[in-house]
Amino acid sequence: MAHIIKHLALLATAFACCSIDASAQATQGAPQSVTVKGQKNASPWFRAESPHFVVFSDTRHEDVFHLLKNLEKLDHVLRLYTRDYSLGRAPGQKLTLYYHDGVAGFNEAALNPPGEAVGLYSSCVSGVLGYGVNLQRPASLGNEQLATGPLDVSLSYIFEAYTRHFLYRHTHIRTPAWYIEGLAQYFASARFSNGQMVLGRPPAAIAQYFRLIDQNTPRPLEYGDVFGAAPAAARSYVSQAEEQLAYLAKSWNLMHYMLSTSDNRARLDRYLELAEGEAPAAALEEALGLKAADIGTTLWRYRKKGIPLPQIDIPSLPAARIETSALPGAATNFILADAALKSCPGKKEGEALLKMVSQQAAGEAGNNFARLTLSRAQIDWGDPADALPFLTEAARRDPASFDAHYLLGLANLRLHLRREEPTRLAAASEHLARAKALNPASAEAAFAFHQAGLAGNARPGEAVLESAVTAWKNAREASQLARSAALAYAYTGRPAEAGTTLALLASNARDPAMASWAKTWQTRLAAGVTRAKLLEEMRRDAGTPDAFREWTLASADLVKTVEYNIGVENAQRAIDQLRSSNPMGERIYNTPTKR
Repeated sequence: MAHIIKHLALLATAFACCSIDASAQATQGAPQSVTVKGQKNASPWFRAESPHFVVFSDTRHEDVFHLLKNLEKLDHVLRLYTRDYSLGRAPGQKLTLYYHDGVAGFNEAALNPPGEAVGLYSSCVSGVLGYGVNLQRPASLGNEQLATGPLDVSLSYIFEAYTRHFLYRHTHIRTPAWYIEGLAQYFASARFSNGQMVLGRPPAAIAQYFRLIDQNTPRPLEYGDVFGAAPAAARSYVSQAEEQLAYLAKSWNLMHYMLSTSDNRARLDRYLELAEGEAPAAALEEALGLKAADIGTTLWRYRKKGIPLPQIDIPSLPAARIETSALPGAATNFILADAALKSCPGKKEGEALLKMVSQQAAGEAGNNFARLTLSRAQIDWGDPADALPFLTEAARRDPASFDAHYLLGLANLRLHLRREEPTRLAAASEHLARAKALNPASAEAAFAFHQAGLAGNARPGEAVLESAVTAWKNAREASQLARSAALAYAYTGRPAEAGTTLALLASNARDPAMASWAKTWQTRLAAGVTRAKLLEEMRRDAGTPDAFREWTLASADLVKTVEYNIGVENAQRAIDQLRSSNPMGERIYNTPTKR
């Protein structure tokens, strides 16, 4: 990772030196254009699309426009900010987001959300999807308001989640965990006008948490635990909510400090080199020239002297072109079920989805969206043969339908894997090849075509092997796609690419099982592996779905819990002081700490 922080020169210099060709600038600087396509008997849900995102939402149109305009600006800045350790451009499909009008709809759509969840990214071989919640009316900010205007929590949560997602999808960065979380919190509060941005504001909950620990009973921020893979277990004197919030605050504070000067950025570069072979805390101690015990004091002093907020001119900020389409009312009951099926649910959830969709689709013969959703459920959780009649007719009726060809290919592949029918395999390959041609950016179609090519007895051809690479390049956050790509690279005699891909997997702390597999195969490839063994491993992996779900927690709710707990502790302390002056007094106040 020696190269991964070369981008951290002074931000103004970094943005000034970024070259954008004239045609790109013309596109980015064009006036915003919004196209709205109507629909009779429309659903409360509608579809909005910008250059890098597709959003399905049941909230206000203007709120979605605001979201997309700001997401496009954040995406643009992140691409500039991370260009020195980018994984390279790929056709990559647009990210699909489901933006709910309130927490209730999100809780209904998400599969077993934890408490305080307000966002989710789901990554697996069937799709990469994001979920968010519109919690308040947004407000556009002028240049003079960027550093002081109120922080819209909806936008902060979306920015936080997208920054994490961006790092996994577009960069080499997989570790350390605090760096990923710190950068997510750092950009959560980024705010944009038409030509300027402000970076470095503390997210609202983190700012409130710092005020609480400064004004109340001393609560030392111990930085040793921030270097682990995730927040440590709650210590005896704090709640789980505070432990989670403290991890976010410490990651933000450490990141802000490391990005504050050119000297610190050089030290961060050095730290990331050292962290590959040393314990993270020891590596940071060596890179900073600080004793581990002094890091907390140093960061406290840095925070107390005043946090710098650079306000930067960026003339290249894009003015997003947005198109919206109304959806037919008949699609309302199937939008979120379709998303859930693409999120690789577990067996219990998948079978429940099949039952629900089957019931809702009864009598919906003319509802194409409903029938496609039902077909997906039948292929994944029922009998794929049940989906064949409708899909065959749908593909015949509309030869340009990606969904019809992809699902028809997948149904035939699943039937072959169950029954070993060669004609099914040929049909699967034919329809999946058609789906790939219709949508070259589809990771799921490329991966399914790769699986079909491995399902036969013959050695896979170049197109089959290259499809594994294509699938991974289009959805780099899905670990199984990286695994298949690494094996395909090795099989085709590209050890450098195989090594790079395995290194990404091996350093991915959020997927320890895959990291362990990658380390094993790093050793095996170094010792030498036959193509027969590689093919055996590729075929052993085929058809095994994985899913990673990364939740965004409402830090505003966490800080309310922390504030309540501190209030209880202060009240208990005051009463204990009264009791100490009256030995005959009884304990009259004992409220349990909220977890």
